[in-house]
Amino acid sequence: MKLLFDEMLKNLASWFRILGIDSAFSSGKSDSQLLHLAMKEGRTLVTRDFPLTIRCEKHGVRFVFIKSDLIEEQIAQVLRETGIKPVFPNFTRCASCNGELADAPKEGLAAGGKVPQNTLEHHERFWRCKTCGKIFWEGGHWKNITRIYEKALELAAG
Repeated sequence: MKLLFDEMLKNLASWFRILGIDSAFSSGKSDSQLLHLAMKEGRTLVTRDFPLTIRCEKHGVRFVFIKSDLIEEQIAQVLRETGIKPVFPNFTRCASCNGELADAPKEGLAAGGKVPQNTLEHHERFWRCKTCGKIFWEGGHWKNITRIYEKALELAAG
């Protein structure tokens, strides 16, 4: 499953990348351009733009019309409506650019200066985006990510 998020849902796109789902984010594109991109790449369009959903129906493009402002509810809705069953944690997609992640040996990170020394001392596993070079690890924010994910799963289940 591949998703395309409109510019109102950048945060939600990042979440689905964290879940390992190919999630394109489009900023500054017209509704027609979004529709064309979704058709061309076989993506489900995730939007808060109701008139765009009507155009999706007309052109046979799958879509999810996001109703809630709460991130847990948004994640749950997309999971329910698409049938996506994420594996969590899934370190395969860059939350920033949607590129693929690869294991990054800890030893090679110290010289680059992209990871604080304190982080290198307290964490064992790191990932680097093959596209943008950003480095990821299970930092202090990971507990909050896990909490939100678990709440979204609970909501998606019923």
